[in-house]
Amino acid sequence: MLNIKTSFFLLLTNMCFLSVKAQDSISLFKTINNQYDTERDFKDNFFSNPASMSGYSPSSFSEFSVGYHKNDKKVYRQQLGNGDKGLTFEAKSFQKLKPNRYVWGNASYQNLKTGLVRWNESLDYDRVTPYIIADSAGGKLNVERYQFTGGYLQKFKKWTVAGQVSYLAQMGYRAKDPRMKSTTSDLRIKAGLNYNIFREYEIGVFGEFNKYTQNNSITFQSLLGRPYTYQMTSFGFSNYLFNGSSNPNTVFEEFAYKGGLQIMNKQGKDFYLQAALGRSNNIKSYVNSLSSNIFFDLSDLENKTIEVEGAKFFSINEKNRFGFLANFSSSVKTGSEYGYSLNTASLQQILKRKSYRKEDYITSVKGFYQYNQETYSITATPFFAYEEIKERRLYPSAGQKFVYSYFGINADYKQQIKENQILTIQPYFSQRTVGKTVNAFTSAGNAAVDAWILEDYIFQASDITTFGASARYDFKLQKLPAFFVCAQYQSQKIQKKNNNFVGASIGITF
Repeated sequence: MLNIKTSFFLLLTNMCFLSVKAQDSISLFKTINNQYDTERDFKDNFFSNPASMSGYSPSSFSEFSVGYHKNDKKVYRQQLGNGDKGLTFEAKSFQKLKPNRYVWGNASYQNLKTGLVRWNESLDYDRVTPYIIADSAGGKLNVERYQFTGGYLQKFKKWTVAGQVSYLAQMGYRAKDPRMKSTTSDLRIKAGLNYNIFREYEIGVFGEFNKYTQNNSITFQSLLGRPYTYQMTSFGFSNYLFNGSSNPNTVFEEFAYKGGLQIMNKQGKDFYLQAALGRSNNIKSYVNSLSSNIFFDLSDLENKTIEVEGAKFFSINEKNRFGFLANFSSSVKTGSEYGYSLNTASLQQILKRKSYRKEDYITSVKGFYQYNQETYSITATPFFAYEEIKERRLYPSAGQKFVYSYFGINADYKQQIKENQILTIQPYFSQRTVGKTVNAFTSAGNAAVDAWILEDYIFQASDITTFGASARYDFKLQKLPAFFVCAQYQSQKIQKKNNNFVGASIGITF
């Protein structure tokens, strides 16, 4: 792990210093306004096609930052913990090497300490649920996270071709019983191809391949007793044949792919339409504690996704910019469980049956307005979303349903104080309102597990009000890059209690 840390810190440093180059002689305000363009964030999904990255920015930029945050939760899902705190180091860069050649990349390292986590001994909970490893004890969790991304784009007359590779590695561990250790490896490869069909109209296709692995183990040092471990299968039920092992080891293996189509004008600055279909298959296996070469498949989780998005932008003179975006996404997960027989000297698989299904549908609309002047800009992005979640299982039957409405607004105000000083303030507000909830639980036969499932349902059936703001100060000294300091505060009100988040960062921009 030390070698991995050293490699990542070297990568972070090299990304910063290799990207230091002469910049255009434009004002600091225009540089910051472009580097942190709110319209770019507004249409972030558009850049899921790497061949569309030529419209990411009209000029090159780079950044290196160090940040610290603390997230304190009074109301929370037990399997995700009651908050976290830690450091983040990050470097990112977008470079126009030539008019027809672009490169970009980012790298980051996080060292986090997560508060009390119970009923979950797996990382990436949303990815592997409901087939997690669980126990009633849990504890604080240390997590280290390494990530890097690199992309390249080349234009050939009417054709644009691009590719991107990203990798994320994590390690989660605990120094007290139950001594959980989990490592993940997440590799993504993207490719895109755009063709200029007429004037500034383009059509593009893109694809993505993903290979994901998670290895989990739990060990115990105490001789006085140890909590019972469960191989969960949803709604409190578990695979009794593999429960309770003194040192359970599991592996998650996932392969995923996605393909999409884009139509755009002026590199997405006028309008764009896109659609994408994806599919993944995640298999959880139990590793025999006596022989690491013997695996027993416990579950199979398939996820089919659909996403459709369109946006339109227009300007009234050079000062007023408007935009509208609509998005629909769906995720349908189907889980299968494997059954084994103990009638012979060894375990034998006797069945595989579909027993779990989760449907998640989201429809959202967003507006965009920006007013620009020479020394300041104001941006507002109101939004509304409607979400419906249906989750159920068979053998035995159980289920729940949630209908949510979301609304809110994000704002951005950039002001030039002096020629070499910029102040940015970003307030935001959002509200999650629960429209309808249904639960049809069946007792798992364990009072502690049943209480956890009910508490988790109550959390998901709660309204959430979020408000917060960030403030950033950029300043530039002669013959040096621009420096910045940033602070953020957020409060979430859930069940009449507040979850609070504070963060701060410092860095340099090129």
